Amino acid sequence: MARKVVDFHAHAFHDKIAEKAAVNLEKYYGIPLAGNGKFSVVTDSMREHQIDKLVVHATATKKEQVTVINDYVAGLISRNIIGFGTLHQDFDDFEAELDRIKSLGLRGIKFHPIFQGFKIDDEKMFPVYEAIAKRKLPILMHMGDRTLDGATPKRLAKVLDEIPGLTVVAAHLGGVFEWDRAERYLYGRENVYLDTSSAIRFLEPKVATEMILSHGADRVLFGTDYPLSLHKFELDVFDKLALTSEEQEIFCGETLTVY
Repeated sequence: MARKVVDFHAHAFHDKIAEKAAVNLEKYYGIPLAGNGKFSVVTDSMREHQIDKLVVHATATKKEQVTVINDYVAGLISRNIIGFGTLHQDFDDFEAELDRIKSLGLRGIKFHPIFQGFKIDDEKMFPVYEAIAKRKLPILMHMGDRTLDGATPKRLAKVLDEIPGLTVVAAHLGGVFEWDRAERYLYGRENVYLDTSSAIRFLEPKVATEMILSHGADRVLFGTDYPLSLHKFELDVFDKLALTSEEQEIFCGETLTVY
């Protein structure tokens, strides 16, 4: 029987800005991209590689972008496409927008502290996190950076200690290039999920396997981080991990009920 695959972490930009956004990503990360950021590229890959579901994210880097992006992602939703909304730290009526996000059928919130320009544990974010937790929406949080400290595992741990009802998917196995600190501060927490995007490609298979099993394979989600990567490459990397068929159920990702 074919395995079930959910790509929990993919991005898509409106066709008018996709190529410019992709170029900016490539410059920032210094990694050749697998696609141009257009939604059609990732859905073509999805069909080719029999991906069951795709969770799409976009991030508002200005407060004026919030409603436009949420409307855009909501317009992509279909039987096998799930959308997460976005907020911005300077967006005033976040309570109303969270209610609208739920009414649009979006299933969670994506934050990228580095690109949005805030630190995870900034005090002004706590009322936002509390409002998200109250609505039982999970957060996908970008984690880690080579030069900036706004998205560190320690900062996220502080938030989780203060708001125990908050569920967070800590992207990139908890912090790209900060995996030792991710293991220290995040692994083993019941309200934390991890995703494999932009992480297992940089790790030795044995190390990545140990990290996944340390946190619990049932709370690790597969992701490509499109347009940084696509399904063939990430699946090939994943298949090198020493996981049993049961442990490979991380592909389902359905222990996090956003589907």
